[in-house]
Amino acid sequence: MRTSSPPRTRLSRLRQVTLSATVSAALALLLSACGGGGSDNSGTDLGKAAGSSTAAAALSSSESTQVQAEGAALNTEELNDALAEAKSLSADTALVAGQVAPLAAYQSGQVAQKAAAVQLPVYRFFNNQTGTHFYSSSSTERDLVRATLAYMSYEGQAFLAASEASAGLKPVYRFFNTQTGVHFYTISANERDLILANLPQFTLEGIAYYASAVTGTGLKPLYRFFLSNAGTHFYTASAVERQDVQDTLSATHTYEGVGYYVLTGDCALVNSTTEQATPNACYLANNAAEVAITLPLSADLAVGDTLRVSGLGAGGWRISQNTNQRIQTTLPDTQPFVWAPHESNRKWRSVASSADGNKLVAVGEASQIYTSPDAGLTWTPRDSVRNWTSVASSADGNKLVATVDNGLIYTSSDAGLNWTARESARAWLSVASSADGNQLVAVVLGGQIHTSSDAGLNWTVRESTRNWTSVASSDDGNKLVAVVLDGQIYTSSNAGASWTPHDSARRWISVASSADGNKLLAADYGSGTGGQVYTSSDAGLTWTARENNRTWYAVASSADGNKLVALANGGRIYTSSDTGLNWVPRDFDRGWLSVASSADGNKLVATDYGAVSGGQIYTAKSSTAPGVTGALQGAAGSAVELKYLGNNVFEMVSSSGTVRVAARPL
Repeated sequence: MRTSSPPRTRLSRLRQVTLSATVSAALALLLSACGGGGSDNSGTDLGKAAGSSTAAAALSSSESTQVQAEGAALNTEELNDALAEAKSLSADTALVAGQVAPLAAYQSGQVAQKAAAVQLPVYRFFNNQTGTHFYSSSSTERDLVRATLAYMSYEGQAFLAASEASAGLKPVYRFFNTQTGVHFYTISANERDLILANLPQFTLEGIAYYASAVTGTGLKPLYRFFLSNAGTHFYTASAVERQDVQDTLSATHTYEGVGYYVLTGDCALVNSTTEQATPNACYLANNAAEVAITLPLSADLAVGDTLRVSGLGAGGWRISQNTNQRIQTTLPDTQPFVWAPHESNRKWRSVASSADGNKLVAVGEASQIYTSPDAGLTWTPRDSVRNWTSVASSADGNKLVATVDNGLIYTSSDAGLNWTARESARAWLSVASSADGNQLVAVVLGGQIHTSSDAGLNWTVRESTRNWTSVASSDDGNKLVAVVLDGQIYTSSNAGASWTPHDSARRWISVASSADGNKLLAADYGSGTGGQVYTSSDAGLTWTARENNRTWYAVASSADGNKLVALANGGRIYTSSDTGLNWVPRDFDRGWLSVASSADGNKLVATDYGAVSGGQIYTAKSSTAPGVTGALQGAAGSAVELKYLGNNVFEMVSSSGTVRVAARPL
């Protein structure tokens, strides 16, 4: 698609030309469909241009201007109402042609992708005699005007609309102004009715085309201006041109805001059954049989590149993978938790995650603090080299807290960019945070529990001196749980003011909590053959042993407490999706020392303490089978967007309709 952005010389013509009082009959005949809905009204438009009309006398110029200003306000109001309606609809609401769709369908590009099947180019000309623009959706008319009317300057394709009703789109109404011979367009039914009731010089010709009242992927705004001295409107889909007009023609061009949203036209229609995708492309699978779209080679991709696919044809689509490629997704039938190493070999001790699993922070012995904004793909060292022991994160990943062995507590309120020393030098071993990052709790090996209610500024000593090894917090910071090596499990329901012991004395080494603090998970390191993991569903009152004896060292939980993960030091990673009833081993034997989970339990991060030279950080998310055996499938009407994360890994950013993991390759 080519969008016209006229140079300043063309804007100069706008300033110099005086609007003619009459429009020639020949011009009216040629411009009968200006902006066009495809109707042929040449004869009637010829009469309108000549001035014949049976309507009542038109309002005065000032009255007409006032009515049109009210109309512009109604149009803006209707766009706002449409957005509010889109937000109110659940993502699984059925898409209906001509009606507002759920906001998710606009954001995923599904609305634009469906409309692309009936997209219609709209061309723009500048009339050097009248100083106005006209628009035509007819290539025949476009060519005729270019060949016969020298004073009509062709400015190219202005934008793309839809030729017929499509999901999430609304009709754009076309009026003919018998006083100026120029057409007017609005997506607002209220503005349409206002004009019909008050401006007899405007004749409604029907629906010109279809556009969107809600913004989204694959859509862009069409801006509108009112030319008060001419009584006409100017439209542009170019933000650069809009700004240029505002900067240089504000005396004559009143900016009325966004008229509606038109198609960007960046999706390619695929009528065959195979297609090799390119980076940052969009494809519309349009065949009665399944269309196989192969991912770009990883060597051709940059981190952050995207791919969008929609199914227009009855056969739907399949996204095929190349060697070693995989797509991270939480759809059923995925390969659960494929682990990928990141960063360098270090003596990693602790890791924490934001609720969405995208912002991570990790610490180790004789190292710096490392943060990642992209789910572990890249890492940045922060602060100084210290013997860090533990780290925790707020839900949004912006407020962090870390502890140092025989050192201080450090807090950050800017996602790890800057750190502030807190409290006193102690043998800090574990720290936890509330969801908002304000309620903190830290424990000392051979010391006491310390709590803070002001993001670490002040601390209060709690409970007795014990060999505390781990602590966890509910989202609100009120329900806490802490464990003691060769001691018991202790819980608090009042932000640490008082504590109650539970279960038996064991070699407790790690503990995790659900968001509400009712479902807990604790690890017993054991002796000899190791211990077990224990779960509680009543905020720690009773505990049940799970899995087998292993050298358990770290545990983590999803927000609902149903998806759990536990690490065996020198062993494997184990996950459970049923609150600990059953466990599945993952990855390989390593010196696992810490683990964290996203709120939904679908993104995990674990650290390997390693041997002499240390280990790495590992991230995991369920995905398609790696390589050419893995694929995604979508039915007709479905849409998906993928983003490349690097290392042959894609992430499914969004989807709509029926999308599934392919059962087998083609």
